[in-house]
Amino acid sequence: MIYAKIKTQEEQQNFNNALKASQKKNWYRRLQIIDNSIKGVSVQQLSKIFGLCQQVIRNYIHAFNEGGLDKLMPVKQTGRPPRVAHWTREDWDKIMEQTPDQYDKLNTKSRQWTFQRLALYVKEYHGVRKPVEYIE
Repeated sequence: MIYAKIKTQEEQQNFNNALKASQKKNWYRRLQIIDNSIKGVSVQQLSKIFGLCQQVIRNYIHAFNEGGLDKLMPVKQTGRPPRVAHWTREDWDKIMEQTPDQYDKLNTKSRQWTFQRLALYVKEYHGVRKPVEYIE
C-alpha cells in the first residue's frame, strides 16, 4: 500500500496553509487526495471517492512523497493553450484522468487510450459523429 507522508512539522504547516489557501478546484482536489492519503485512506478508496483512476492517485502520492507541494503542483503550460476541436487541453486531461474501462458506453476492459477509443468516446458521450482527424 502507498500513502502520502509528511516528514516534518514545517511540511505539515505548509501543507495545511496550502489547503486553506487553495482557490483552484483541481489544485484543491489534489490536496484533498493527499490529505486523505496521509490519514490512511487507500488508493482504491480514493479512486472511488474522487472518481479518478487509481494510477492518477498513485502518481499524485508519488509526486508529493518525492518533492512535496512543489512536485504535486500542476505544471502551467506556456503560450497559447493547445486545442483539439473546440476543447482545451484541460478538457482532454479531465477525460483522460479516467481509463477507458471506466466509461460504460465504451464497453471495453482496456485501460489504455487509443485514438479509436477517443473517437468512440466523443461519439458516444458528446454526439460528435465524425471526430477531428489526426494531424501530426
